[in-house]
Amino acid sequence: MKQLILNRKNRTGCPHYWEFGVNTCHAALWLRDDLPAQMKRMHEELGFRYVRFHGILNDDMDVMRADGTFHFDRVIQVYEKILKAGMKPFVELSSMPSALASNDRKLCHYEFRSSPPGSWKTFRELIAAFTRALSSHFGEEEVKNWYFEVWNEPDIPFWSGSMEEYFKLYDLARSAVKSVCPAFRVGGPATSKTKWIPEFIEHVSVPSPEDPSEGIRCDFISTHAYPSDLPFLDSADGEVQLQEAGVLRTLYSAARTAIDNAWGRDFPLLIGEWNSSAGPYAFNHDECNNAPFICKTMAELRTFCSGSLFWDASDIYEEGGFHYTPFHGGYGLMTVNDFPKAGFHAFRFLHEIGSVLLEAAFDEPCEEHGVLASEEGNELRLLVWNYRRPGTSGVPLEFPLPACCGAGGTIERILPGKGSAYEAWIALGKPDYLNRESFDALDRCSRIVPEALDGMESVHLAPGCAALLKIPLAGNA
Repeated sequence: MKQLILNRKNRTGCPHYWEFGVNTCHAALWLRDDLPAQMKRMHEELGFRYVRFHGILNDDMDVMRADGTFHFDRVIQVYEKILKAGMKPFVELSSMPSALASNDRKLCHYEFRSSPPGSWKTFRELIAAFTRALSSHFGEEEVKNWYFEVWNEPDIPFWSGSMEEYFKLYDLARSAVKSVCPAFRVGGPATSKTKWIPEFIEHVSVPSPEDPSEGIRCDFISTHAYPSDLPFLDSADGEVQLQEAGVLRTLYSAARTAIDNAWGRDFPLLIGEWNSSAGPYAFNHDECNNAPFICKTMAELRTFCSGSLFWDASDIYEEGGFHYTPFHGGYGLMTVNDFPKAGFHAFRFLHEIGSVLLEAAFDEPCEEHGVLASEEGNELRLLVWNYRRPGTSGVPLEFPLPACCGAGGTIERILPGKGSAYEAWIALGKPDYLNRESFDALDRCSRIVPEALDGMESVHLAPGCAALLKIPLAGNA
């Protein structure tokens, strides 16, 4: 049995950077009613503040027509829905309208166009007009709270140009946004696997020929990483090999070091996308083990990063076409049937941990087991996880409660069938469609019922599970 070592005198601030935001698939899905409803729930229960997605400039958003005219009615509708859900936009400037594209390359079901612009001058005019429309409709003070990110993953097929052409795209987009309001925040490079960070830092640090006094041409660095051997697959087919969660720690540590060396520790580094794999329709996204993966990752990256945008909020998603099956390996924290997955509850646990952490660790450290501890009033809160590494059966975890704990308290556990309905769906025979009985059964299995801690001599947590304990402190301990 392990011992939980708790030092209540050693406290550190813990900004909830995991609540910074979350991703959804592509812009046009926000014109539905079900996705905004799910996002409103996530804002209220998980604390997510920003939302990012691809394709605000897609053809299905009608921003640029064949006659060269610009139109932003649908863009305004999307951002109004985001604000109504209680969130704010993290604006990803992509993809290339077909009327402006220099080639016909595209990917994903919703046709993300990866082309450099046929006219760089017109591209800048588009971004300036787009930004003016936002500022005019929502007000400059509101849009100052938003983020503008140039493109998505230009190091892989989302961009068919070169790195140098991406840097040109970035400079033009940034110049266009800043021409509307210099206080609007613009960043990049939004690469996969934390690529191009040193090169991008060097590029935006070199004085601009147009304005040598401008300084660093970047307000934040954003980049992506997944613990899988491939950064992206453009279909529902193909497999990825899962990697241990610590890959993300290694990648973001290196990115943080590069930024620190250039601009200092306080410059923002944002995790633009992450999940337990980049493989589309992979069941590791659905299973209970995604909860401890999320807890472990957020605990390990908090010293490197300023904000996290998990990929993805919802299985209302159509990168490879829309899937209606209750569980199909979708990236989302919620299913198309509105069932919260294990990952949803992991973010709720993180939301409920305090903003000041106590020093806490198990006496026998290992990659699988971890804990975050905080005090809220006279209550000790412990977020504990037991991550199952890929290709293993995991390591059981058992520990007694710290001596400072008083009587009473509760434990919420994310377990198969209790907070993770995926395993129950398998037990039902993996039905493609749900009748009322199976729907209600999965709905029950997606929920967590708090258990009383009274009478528990120790806490046991199976591999692939996570728990949140709320315990009164004993006397004046």
